[in-house]
Amino acid sequence: MKEGRNIQIIEWQDLDKKKFYGFGLVFSGLLRFTIYPTNLVKTRLQAQEGKTAYRGLFDAFKQIARTEGLRGFYKGFPISLLQVVAGQFYITTYELSKQTLFSNQSISMQHLLGGFLASSVSQTIMVPVDVISQHQQVSGAGHKMSAIDIKSKKPSAAPTGPSKKTGNVVGQAFRIGSHIFKTEGFRGLYRGYLLSLLTYGSNSALYWSFYYLYSELIEELLPQSKSSLREPFRIVLSGLFSSATAVILTNPFDVVRTRYQLQVKNQGECTSSWKTYKSLIAKEGYWGLSRGLTARITSSSFNSAVIILMYEYLKKVSVKPNHVPHETQISGDVDVNIAVAAN
Repeated sequence: MKEGRNIQIIEWQDLDKKKFYGFGLVFSGLLRFTIYPTNLVKTRLQAQEGKTAYRGLFDAFKQIARTEGLRGFYKGFPISLLQVVAGQFYITTYELSKQTLFSNQSISMQHLLGGFLASSVSQTIMVPVDVISQHQQVSGAGHKMSAIDIKSKKPSAAPTGPSKKTGNVVGQAFRIGSHIFKTEGFRGLYRGYLLSLLTYGSNSALYWSFYYLYSELIEELLPQSKSSLREPFRIVLSGLFSSATAVILTNPFDVVRTRYQLQVKNQGECTSSWKTYKSLIAKEGYWGLSRGLTARITSSSFNSAVIILMYEYLKKVSVKPNHVPHETQISGDVDVNIAVAAN
């Protein structure tokens, strides 16, 4: 079975870009709002040593809800919304690279290489945002996980609780960014950049490769039916399986990346990523590399299933009017019809 024989693929040149980007930005923002709490919990679980703050995924949700309330689940959220913009660069790079840079490769390699390159572009934009957002995410935890004090420095006439003004969130981000820049320079904001490429680049490459692999397999195994639920079921199932597979394979990189990015240069010393890894193994053993795995699988699988379903149907509703199905040459002498009916 050749990839592309069982499923239809809408290509980049088939799309009305105004529709695609317009709907994409709205859906991505809503989705990020939905899955952000799980992402925050994942970061805290990975940042803690042992079980000093939380005993596990559900305990973390329970404690944060009790001690910090709903707002606690959205610390660092405003600045993380830049991920929505980075996501548009990601998907554009992914689709364009498949048709240009890697057009002479097999479809499997197009997905693998396109996914890695797309993630590289996205991470170049997002690493500084991640570094700052992670410090905000771990603030307020039962145990101190960040070396940066992000509390407001403005004097007040009388002691009061934490400011509830939205602007304070931006102020926190600015203080974190300023502190890192002053102590480590521009390189500090790109702490863990190579680790991020290794983590997310590999995750992206593996995800897209496994997604189309699972799609082909599930399409072949599913009984033929005219039910309108058959296609979305195949898409969601493929998204879940591919996401879980990629997350399990890349979680060790993500744990080290999170720990490394949460460090701050202090008195001229700053632990390297390799030392961070060795310290983690020495203190917690190899099981420490599985920290946050449940939360990451939960977040990523739900995220991926919704995103891929949205993405596939977003492409369908964004197909150019009067689109005519076309043939695409696939790796060597295999001709595969890649066709979609215009919506």
